[in-house]
Amino acid sequence: MEKLKQLALRPKRRSELTAAGLRHWVLAFVVCNFNVDLGPEIELVYPPSIEFSQSDLLAMCFSSFPERHDTEIVDDISFQYSIRNNSPDVRLDSPHAPYGSASDLYGHCVFRQEYDRRTKRSFNQKSLVLISNHDFPALYLAILQKMTASGLISDPSALEAACAEIASWPAPSIGRLELPFLGSVFVLEIAPHAAFPMQGLPTPLAMQQATRLALYAYQPVGIWSKLIPCMPSLSELYVLFEKLLICESVIVLARSPQLCSEFVSAMKDLIRPVPYAGIVRPYVVMQSDFISMGIDGGMPRPIIVGITNPFLLQRILGSMDKSGRPKPHVISLNDSGEPLDTVPLKPQRSQRHNKTLGAAEASGPGKKYLKSDHSFMKEISNMMKSEASSEMVGSVVRRHFAELSAQFLSPVHRYLATSMSSTSVLSPGGNVQYGNFSEAEFLKSLGKFGTSVNFRGQNPIQRHRARDGLYEQFCRSPNFYSWLEMKLSLEKEASAGLLSQSPTKPG
Repeated sequence: MEKLKQLALRPKRRSELTAAGLRHWVLAFVVCNFNVDLGPEIELVYPPSIEFSQSDLLAMCFSSFPERHDTEIVDDISFQYSIRNNSPDVRLDSPHAPYGSASDLYGHCVFRQEYDRRTKRSFNQKSLVLISNHDFPALYLAILQKMTASGLISDPSALEAACAEIASWPAPSIGRLELPFLGSVFVLEIAPHAAFPMQGLPTPLAMQQATRLALYAYQPVGIWSKLIPCMPSLSELYVLFEKLLICESVIVLARSPQLCSEFVSAMKDLIRPVPYAGIVRPYVVMQSDFISMGIDGGMPRPIIVGITNPFLLQRILGSMDKSGRPKPHVISLNDSGEPLDTVPLKPQRSQRHNKTLGAAEASGPGKKYLKSDHSFMKEISNMMKSEASSEMVGSVVRRHFAELSAQFLSPVHRYLATSMSSTSVLSPGGNVQYGNFSEAEFLKSLGKFGTSVNFRGQNPIQRHRARDGLYEQFCRSPNFYSWLEMKLSLEKEASAGLLSQSPTKPG
């Protein structure tokens, strides 16, 4: 922390000018060093004029390193985390949408471990972290990879050059932007909402022609071809889809922060365009602020968290059980490096995953309502055996669940468009409000017109009960209201012509 105070004494005029434009995209770059005697510490913050609170700096320190010490790490690992914004002087500074989050700070991190026999642990460990009010993981990962490609992770001149270039960019806006950075140009697409489905998914023609693809601000950074072999079974995808759709809690347990944060990123994408309305923390550690997540106190809310510490898993499960909250679904990922010849289609609860991570039970009930598509799972299994490209595997998985989400929402769209068109009310701003939505009337409409989603059950009565049960859970969940709010907002913006944006270049 003393280094941070010394940095603050440097002349600030240039850095303050840079920070003014930089804040639209990035609050600061933070370099964290692992001191064997003192633990994680801040080595450098740029621009030094940014006034993070002491509690936020400590949270960044602890969140920027793996909790497990692994001497076999030879390559950089990248991961994401988010923390509560407890810095009163760090505010939003966006002239137009997307504005980012005023309540959360998003950290995008590259961790490097280098052998050094002169140190006590024989390793130097440093992390370069990009802190922002925006959660643009694909763009920020590309920025960090570009900055660390030269081999240095804490070069002050490189940080200054990067900040100066980012500060020249126009503020984030919906549409396409061309952003020059260190000799290259990032083409970034920003969707009107983070929950837009299939962001960053290349078309078959683009994959064949190997054309240069744009980055999408909210596209998942997890690659399914790498994530699926770590899962207990392919049918786990349907379990996760169902849990997330009705806003239940999910905990991801893995050995590395990269795997758990990438899995959280890919997992959220399964239910788009439904926004997950709970708290999402891609990577948390023992020192994280659990009260803000409704654990160990605070307001209980559904959560998605990624962890690497089995003792932390027991702490979270014990706290939730003590407070009488529903048991979260826990998925243990096998990233031990042992190859899996095949990924089972159905759960095979051998102890392989649990023993690998030292975990207890890998949790909770499975899916209750949805029927797995065995033709889809067989297709993915065959693609994994044939070593199909990661783009092909990811495309099939994401398109399948995007179609499943659309099929699930179709009866809701139909009901809102027909049964409620004459009874909708207008707010003072002219926005349509479905304040008198009736779950009972919707279920009658569902029973009359049906749905193309396949549900579990050995006969029509069981399948209808499963269908009504899932839709009831969805309509009573926070996800329903977050999705409805997004739908109303986008409809209003579309009618006002606010969603058509032309490509933007720096001025």
